[in-house]
Amino acid sequence: MKTQKPIIVVGGYGAVGRYIVADLHHMLPKARIIVAGRSLPKAQSFADTFDDRVTAATVDVTSESSTSAAFAQSSLVILNTEAGAETAARICIEQGISLITVAASVPLIRAIATMHRAARAGDVALVTEVGLAPGLLNLMAHRIMADQPDARFLDLVIQLAMAGDHGAEAMAWTIARSNEAGRAIALAPALPKIGRWVIPVDFVDREKMAGDLKVETVTSSLALMPAWSSRVLPYVAPFLARHPRLLAKIAGPVDAMSRVLRLPFDSFNLVVRARAQDRSAVLHLRGQNQSRVTGRVAAMTAARLVEQPQNTPRGVVALTDIVTFDDLGPALEDIGCTLT
Repeated sequence: MKTQKPIIVVGGYGAVGRYIVADLHHMLPKARIIVAGRSLPKAQSFADTFDDRVTAATVDVTSESSTSAAFAQSSLVILNTEAGAETAARICIEQGISLITVAASVPLIRAIATMHRAARAGDVALVTEVGLAPGLLNLMAHRIMADQPDARFLDLVIQLAMAGDHGAEAMAWTIARSNEAGRAIALAPALPKIGRWVIPVDFVDREKMAGDLKVETVTSSLALMPAWSSRVLPYVAPFLARHPRLLAKIAGPVDAMSRVLRLPFDSFNLVVRARAQDRSAVLHLRGQNQSRVTGRVAAMTAARLVEQPQNTPRGVVALTDIVTFDDLGPALEDIGCTLT
């Protein structure tokens, strides 16, 4: 992989991107980093908080010409938006640049997967499933199956606090997925640390995971904190989806009320349960600030690609092809995550 050009972080001043930039600046002391996005003033303002290794640029990933021009400056692209992701992946192949995307949309991940042969022929890596879900949950699933090879069923749950600094795109994702689900369902058997009610959401390619890990079924669900909100959100999600600006307006008051009432704020739980006929095992990762954790995972993935290019597989690859959960464990502990 080329390393003489900067790493460009698209959405680098956003909720997740600012953590990626800060972590890369610390992890790779010789690397140059470009904070990129539609707003040059916002990108420049954030870049100015670092030394001269961090600069700013404007890019609109919905514009092919803007994307192509911006990417030509870089050796690695980290994409923090789903908009324009397929075009961005194709341009990366054409320019011989590897890509890391934190997209959580299964259809988008599958669309990028169709570029595997072209990416491999272009000697680039298109790294998908980088984040909490998909991402850390996938790594946890691989780890628990290594300890429970006879398990036949996998249950994956991400539980998020309703209040917190989630970022606009993450909030929109939660509303959209809840709207698609239409209702909460009872998780059977229930998970004591999560509660009974969950919202069925495809945040991983369940069929692919079942085949890769040789289990019969994989379920994937979203739960919320406080627990009662898991039942309520699917009913109000259609209204919120039709009025996206309202969500931004009520976020502040909801956050303030959560603090006053001491409700969970900006916390998350990732739970993977492996079940056989007569027993089960559970891995539980608890943490704060999903944007912070997503940023750390993306930055460590980027550092691995830059520092160990000879060990990086080419083509469309997943986070699980780059790192293991044990690789990330100490760095996650450093930012307050706990695995039990």
